Amino acid sequence: MGDTIMNDNKVENIVTMLALRCKSCSAPLSAKPSDDIIRCEYCGTTQKLIDARAFYDQILGQVNAWIRQALPASIGTAVSGIADPIARHMVFMNNIKPRLMTEYNEYRFNFFNLLSHPMIVLPYMTDNSITPYSDPKNVFLFQAKIQSIQPLTVEDESKELVAEIGGLSIAYGYLLNNVGLMADLKPERYYFMAQNFDAAADAIKGIEKFSCIADRLKALSRISKALDSISNQKAELAINNLKEAEDTITKAEAAVSQNPDMGVMFQAMKMEKSLINCGFYLSEIQSLSSYSGNAAGIIPVNNLLGLLSHLQINSPPKWQARFKDISHHEQILRVVSEIHRAKSRQGMIKIVPGSGTILAPFWAIDIPYTFQTGALWRTKGIEVTETILVSATFPLDANAFSGIAPRLVLTDVFNARERKGFLVDSMRRVSGKETSISGGGPVREVVKNAQPGYPLGVGVLPPLSTSQDALILAQEYIARACEADKTIRNQLRLSAPRIVDLIFVPAVPDANRPNVMPWLGELSPNSIGNLQTLSSIIL
Repeated sequence: MGDTIMNDNKVENIVTMLALRCKSCSAPLSAKPSDDIIRCEYCGTTQKLIDARAFYDQILGQVNAWIRQALPASIGTAVSGIADPIARHMVFMNNIKPRLMTEYNEYRFNFFNLLSHPMIVLPYMTDNSITPYSDPKNVFLFQAKIQSIQPLTVEDESKELVAEIGGLSIAYGYLLNNVGLMADLKPERYYFMAQNFDAAADAIKGIEKFSCIADRLKALSRISKALDSISNQKAELAINNLKEAEDTITKAEAAVSQNPDMGVMFQAMKMEKSLINCGFYLSEIQSLSSYSGNAAGIIPVNNLLGLLSHLQINSPPKWQARFKDISHHEQILRVVSEIHRAKSRQGMIKIVPGSGTILAPFWAIDIPYTFQTGALWRTKGIEVTETILVSATFPLDANAFSGIAPRLVLTDVFNARERKGFLVDSMRRVSGKETSISGGGPVREVVKNAQPGYPLGVGVLPPLSTSQDALILAQEYIARACEADKTIRNQLRLSAPRIVDLIFVPAVPDANRPNVMPWLGELSPNSIGNLQTLSSIIL
């Protein structure tokens, strides 16, 4: 760092050396004098060396202008390493520090707001939900200002403050680069993200109170490297990085739990741990596909990731929070991994006997309820446990997903109840001879017949929903059934539905219908979702 000299309000040699900066993100550039073209290692932007030098000159001019505005006009002596330290200290405290703190407090707040979000995404997925409240160019410019005033810090407290401001600002700038990369399917984005996370961690590694942040950033770098390997079909290289990421983020999580000031990161780190598990599942899926000699088997998984990304953005409002949750992806990828293990004879899934071209996933749900029947002295309550099957791919049926017609994607047991005409039904109800107000008897047999097996020689659809999603849809179905049928509404007293299992049912879909469980007659689901889209994710 060169001397800072003030003469007649003119500033000379404020910064004798600042690294060349990327004209896109302002991160430092590595370049040789012989280079004509430079590529930024943090955002991937390619630029001419002459343009980078021009941008450097622009930054230098802005830093010089800031220094001139910050220093009092009365200063006309050199402030250098041999100048009066008390005078340096006074200049820093009275003129520089107030300006620094105003800008720093804003960046610090925005930095921690950024850290409250998960800072990584799965392959073939994007996340543009994070608002970048700052431009990385301005943040790196701020860091250059801090670099320029370091000679004015003469006592330990000021030096520590400037080190904290500089370190956090640099880290913030690199994380802002990654916000942009998360929203873009740019090739090599995980390489660039790892570079940014490493640089951000290095910037704050010496600041004790930020040690848990540095550990989290190191873990995120490892995750980025693992996902880069997975994206390039090199799953075997991902495992060690994922294990190191898991250990490091667990260490950071333990530190955060003991530090209320860092609590804003806790939920985001839980989601990042879910993403590590997703990485393990994707590595296993890729390895199993290679082991079975079916390298093309990874294509439907990539399509699935893209579809999950689509559902994050295009889900009905009431579903969006669930479908944006990384743990939601984790649960789905866990089942995908189980399917691949079963196809490789290293595990089993529950399959309903029968023939079909594909196996479609269904959530089996028990619905315990009571209903009142009889009149006067014959009045009594009847307890019933009904079972329904909900298509695990129901998010691809717009009417079901929106809640307009959930009955389309499940075994409509209330519509299938026994009816013998208004008069007969009324007499049975008054006499107390009713045994049920639903008609799903055969469904229980379907669930009972499902047995662990290998899905050999048949395609398997992965679920696009979790067990909790299915319970929510089941409750919507019951609410719609009550709205449509006054008898059900007046008699039904519902207990909490509960998940029984995930089973796979043979189907022979054509262009218009799923043709799944036709032997159930009117109980057979009308839809399992958009069949064309589903064809792209058959495993």
